[in-house]
Amino acid sequence: MSTQIKKEEGFITAILTQAVEDAKFTGLNKYMLEQKIESINWIMGNDPQFLMYCKLLNIEPSYIQNKIRTTGDTRITSQQKVLLKPIVEKLLKSKKYEENALREESDVDIALNLESERQLGK
Repeated sequence: MSTQIKKEEGFITAILTQAVEDAKFTGLNKYMLEQKIESINWIMGNDPQFLMYCKLLNIEPSYIQNKIRTTGDTRITSQQKVLLKPIVEKLLKSKKYEENALREESDVDIALNLESERQLGK
C-alpha cells in the first residue's frame, strides 16, 4: 500500500473519529452544539460522504450508527435543547446547507480517487 493511500486513509479515519467525538459533546458551548447536531445528522442521515468514507475504510456504517444510538453522550440534554432552537433555525436558513451538496460532490470525488488507487494497487 502506498504512503499516499495510507495518509488518505488516516485522514478519513480522523474525519470519522472527529464526527463521533462531536456527536458525544455534552457541554453548552453553542459552536460545539452546532457541531454535535451536524455530526449526528451526517452519521445518522446516511450522508453519501459518510457512507463512502465507511466503504473506503471497510467499516459497516451501522457499526458507527449503533455507537451513536447506544451512547448516552449523544442524547440532547434539556439544557442543550434550550440553546439549540436558534442554532437549528440558523442552520436550516444558512447557505451552508445549500452549498453542502457541492462540497460533498468534491469530497466524494476525492474518495473515489482513493478507491481507484486502491484497486490499481491490488
